[in-house]
Amino acid sequence: MQQRHLDRYAYFNDLAVTSRDFYIGYLGKFIRLYPGMKVLELGCGEGGNLLPFAEAGCEVTGIDIVKTRIEQAVEFFARKKAKGTFICSDIADVSEDIGKFELIIIHDVIEHIPGGETCRYN
Repeated sequence: MQQRHLDRYAYFNDLAVTSRDFYIGYLGKFIRLYPGMKVLELGCGEGGNLLPFAEAGCEVTGIDIVKTRIEQAVEFFARKKAKGTFICSDIADVSEDIGKFELIIIHDVIEHIPGGETCRYN
């Protein structure tokens, strides 16, 4: 395990740098980010991927099943004086009333979803 995995605030900041340096530029080839754009991240953890979107004026929402990660997201966003909404829930249990989003991020999540089929290719 790397030190950044033990220091969750450092990990949050690492994810923010990656998101800022790579995701936003890449997404710019396909969509225009604008203030007020609604961005959702499934499996958001501490919210590091969402921070650059919030800094760009997007309305960010993160959902994670782990309560401590959501608590850290709230704390870390407050440290950065950033706005975000964070929900502790299994995504399967979230109701439709959370709204609609122009961009949905799913980063390092799919491998944590139980019950998927195993595919084998020869």
